[in-house]
Amino acid sequence: MPFSLRGDIITEVNFDGLISDLASSDEAIWRPAQNTFKELGDAGVPALMAELLDEESPLDWARAGFLLRELGDAAFCAIRDAVATDLPEEPARRAGWTFGGFFGEYWDRLLESLEHPSADVRECAALCLQRMGTEALPATGALIRLLGDPDLGVQQRAIWALEELGPGTLDALREVRRSGPGAYRANAFSAMMNIGGPEVLSRKDQDLWRRHLGAKAVADRPQMIWENSCIAVPGGDQKAILEILDFSDPGPMYFDLGLAVASGSWWTVPPVEHTQRAEAFITPEVDGWTLIVSGWCYPAWDDEWYAQTRDALRRLSERFGVAWGFAGRGYAGTEAWACAKGGDVIWEQEVTQDDEWGEDDSTGGIDTDEPLGIDPTALTEKTPMRGAGLRALTPYGRDAPRREASEPATG
Repeated sequence: MPFSLRGDIITEVNFDGLISDLASSDEAIWRPAQNTFKELGDAGVPALMAELLDEESPLDWARAGFLLRELGDAAFCAIRDAVATDLPEEPARRAGWTFGGFFGEYWDRLLESLEHPSADVRECAALCLQRMGTEALPATGALIRLLGDPDLGVQQRAIWALEELGPGTLDALREVRRSGPGAYRANAFSAMMNIGGPEVLSRKDQDLWRRHLGAKAVADRPQMIWENSCIAVPGGDQKAILEILDFSDPGPMYFDLGLAVASGSWWTVPPVEHTQRAEAFITPEVDGWTLIVSGWCYPAWDDEWYAQTRDALRRLSERFGVAWGFAGRGYAGTEAWACAKGGDVIWEQEVTQDDEWGEDDSTGGIDTDEPLGIDPTALTEKTPMRGAGLRALTPYGRDAPRREASEPATG
């Protein structure tokens, strides 16, 4: 069916033909169809929405989503309403993905959406602001209100968004810590820690943080170490480990948070470029061994950091007799082991794909009488443990440039 555009009057639009052309792999065909949809504006939104949500549509759903983001207010409202609807899993995923690409040109709509009755809409709107980074600083107050949202997913998204907005949110977050509302205080604390670590807290909150760590450490139990890199040495001499590796600023830390700190997914210092290399978790003595857990200890896959890890293994083995290095990729199915004895790296090996512990021995062929140190993937709450864990700054974490943060409050 032919069609024509005359001012604001649209006559006889062949949407089926337009969709067919838009689905073409030939740019000479799909590009004119895309331009026509842009000219149609609001009038083309229903047809594109139908294709976006139709799992059997010939049109690539991402192409439909990208185009909808360019069609203005009607498209935003249509996507928002779809996200708020109880859709099947795949259409819901597509609608959420499309929503996540609306940015500053939809500012007013995004702020409205933070108060939408649908938790999914509120979370998507917060994600858009998160992706805008510091450009979204004027939305700080609106995001802080989501820290008390009845939906836990929305609360967490608000924390992540405030983190991406950066240090410019700290004054408002400190005010929440001082004055409430009470339901916001815990999440405000988490957001501040994610932005700058304890250094940006008030003295009162810094004291609270130290007490929290001490209390958690008392009831601490070992946990499996799967995706973190680590080095293991016999005994429980944490002081010697700190001195040999030039780690500094030690403080109490418990297993659960210590592993998150070591992986860079949570930090207690202002973030640096490679957060997973900035801090280390030094475990209590577990089954006769102490583990140094950190992306700073990286015995595989990265030549620059592997050279550093070999050196660490050599120095530790001079003091402790033997030192084992381990790197795990969890679900990716790859592990790597290295062993140093008496100051020399004597063995290293990777295990990949579907090899299973106990079936395909990753230590086969090792040229040493030393037993396999401790398998970090086999730690459980029942593993014997003595002492308390520490977190410490690595040389990289101490010396690397840090993200700027405003001064902490004095109270």
